[in-house]
Amino acid sequence: MLNDFYYFDHAIFIFPLQPTRLVSPDEVLKRRRANSFELATLLCSFLIGNGFAACVVSGYATREVVNNDQQRVVCPFVPVEDEDSGEEEKPELPNKYQLRQPPDLRSQYLLNIEEEKVAKAQAEEVNRLAAEQEEIERLEQPPFDPKRGHRVHAWVAILINAPWCYKPGYREISLDPNTGEQVLQPPSAFFLEPSTGFRHEVSSPDYLAIESIWNQHNYYVNKQDPAAGLSAMRWDLADGRDWEHFLPGEPYELREDSAIPEDQDPLTTEEETEKEKHLDMPTSWVRSLNVSRTDYEQRFPDGTKVIYFKKTIYERFAPYRNLIGLVRRITTYETLDYDGPISRWEFYANRDDLLNLVRIEYRTNETEERFDKGRPDCLRSLKHRAAPNNEYELRFFYQYRFDALRTLMYHASYIQEHYDKRDDLLYYREFRNIPKDPVTKEPSKLTHITEKFHHNITKEPVKDIAIRNCFIQDNKIALQFHYGEDCITASTREFIKPPKSEMGEEVPYDPSCTSGYVSNPWDPQPTQLDLFLLLKEQLKAEEIASHAFRRRVVEIDTMLSERRKQTDSPRLTNSLFDPLRNEEARQLRLAKYEAIKAREEQIKQQQADFLAPYLLRLGDTSKRPPTRAQVMELYRDCTRDLRRFYQRLEEELRNRCDDLITEEQSLKRFLARFQQHFEDAEYEKFIAEGETIERDKHILQMRLENIQDDYRRKAEHLRQALREDERLRPYLGAELQSPCDRSDYDDE
Repeated sequence: MLNDFYYFDHAIFIFPLQPTRLVSPDEVLKRRRANSFELATLLCSFLIGNGFAACVVSGYATREVVNNDQQRVVCPFVPVEDEDSGEEEKPELPNKYQLRQPPDLRSQYLLNIEEEKVAKAQAEEVNRLAAEQEEIERLEQPPFDPKRGHRVHAWVAILINAPWCYKPGYREISLDPNTGEQVLQPPSAFFLEPSTGFRHEVSSPDYLAIESIWNQHNYYVNKQDPAAGLSAMRWDLADGRDWEHFLPGEPYELREDSAIPEDQDPLTTEEETEKEKHLDMPTSWVRSLNVSRTDYEQRFPDGTKVIYFKKTIYERFAPYRNLIGLVRRITTYETLDYDGPISRWEFYANRDDLLNLVRIEYRTNETEERFDKGRPDCLRSLKHRAAPNNEYELRFFYQYRFDALRTLMYHASYIQEHYDKRDDLLYYREFRNIPKDPVTKEPSKLTHITEKFHHNITKEPVKDIAIRNCFIQDNKIALQFHYGEDCITASTREFIKPPKSEMGEEVPYDPSCTSGYVSNPWDPQPTQLDLFLLLKEQLKAEEIASHAFRRRVVEIDTMLSERRKQTDSPRLTNSLFDPLRNEEARQLRLAKYEAIKAREEQIKQQQADFLAPYLLRLGDTSKRPPTRAQVMELYRDCTRDLRRFYQRLEEELRNRCDDLITEEQSLKRFLARFQQHFEDAEYEKFIAEGETIERDKHILQMRLENIQDDYRRKAEHLRQALREDERLRPYLGAELQSPCDRSDYDDE
């Protein structure tokens, strides 16, 4: 099924009785209206361009297919609800100590009679339901079509194992058992309906007969018996007994004597081209198929599309078509006349609140909202059951919450929380409370807290709490511990809390206010100190749970209030790189980029201001003009820095030259002393090393001379630039010649 492809949404399907002319695929994209032949040609063009062996089929179809009537087709887009199941229930292991069932003393004869009655009633019920279903199917059958088999229609066939198709997955190659060579399987095909994009097999009852097919290679006329049906049709286009090609010549791949590699072109030379040419065809007058970004996003001619399926209405909207971000809506009904809605699915996109789906059940008056990841509250779904329950079920992405809350059931009189993978092993908590009084505005009052924990393997079962019940009104705390090994009952403990009037800094403890039971007689009985510490721990846990209840009530009220605001005033978002809606931002980014680029080019072209570091020492000259002494000091510092820079270069070169002279003298003394002890090859090697040292020394001397000449030239240019600079001209005279301007090189 290719229904999400742009092509099937772009054009409106029209169905004349018999088309008199066909327009080009490019014109179809412009008009956005076409008949079945034009739509099939457009679809075939796209498929061939993507490497499929596609053909346009001209034949006969049923009335519903020709008229694009899908009111008797089951909607394939109805979502299949995939409820998140909790933890998988582990199968119970058989217990060898399980009690045997008591013997059945009932009469087997009476039981058999009763079973026969029940089986008979069930069979009658099945027959009745089958008869009702047959009657419904008979009533839903389309009326008789007097023109059946005479309605002309065009669709697309995609060939599998076609010789000219190299699309991966559409060529089935097997080994010949006789020769062991790889051979293609016989060609087969499947159909694509151009008006809907649905895939149909060749055995589909919607298509009755085929007259001809054509593609980019040739036009083929069907010579097979139409009485055999399309399911028995053979799709080997090279077989002249089944297909007659209209144009002379055949593609090279369809010939039996064409043994060419797959990676080689069929026609490689001009002589072969002339040999295979049978007639001159005009060049294509159709422009390349191009869809603009705006048209692709709009998709539908009017921005919306409605499809009527069997008991289902499927509506689609272009993105940003409406202000609420609705892109799809599916509604199911009880009757074929679309009366009595059952369910509705609304799909959203580009919502600021990350809403992506709203599901409404009209029978149970239930609404569910689903969200994408990224909300601050990590909300995954929100389900609301209206009166009489008036209950909210909130699911969260618990992996991203600090409290690992997975599911929350909220009612005016209770709150149920389900956790997952908490450090304290808490997995369930329930608050029972007296609802808030709508008249007096008295807040809800907590009455009962229930907490359940997983087993902690690091603790003994007699000390590992499984269930904690805090009875606020009865002033009691009841504990149940996990089952111990080989125990059929669990240990329990109950505390009666001391009155609040006696509660101070220290918790008063009365041994008569506690009672308990230890299931394992081998476990030691808890001491009074252990019970006192356990009571303090439970009082603190109850206080923490009470604070959690108050925070949870505020959080839920805030969340529901925020959801009502987001529903009443939805906002849409768009991507920063969306060129259709962020054109202004895009232009600003381009303008900023161009400004930065122009600034870089300007910096490259303009001359460096070597006076800028020196003028910074004078401060703000616009408020406080510099004196002549300051300007003269600036002048001397600038020329002195240039001279020092070249002096450092000269000193470095002179040191390297002195090292080479020292090395040369050492080599000469060594050769003069041990000349008679070397062979000719070794002696020539030392001579070559000496020549290298002499050459390097000559190069350094030339660099010294060049540096001296470069300094004289730049020093003169610097003095001239300083005299002509507008910022220094009022303080410097043209006849200025400072003694410090003379170079050390001039002295030399």
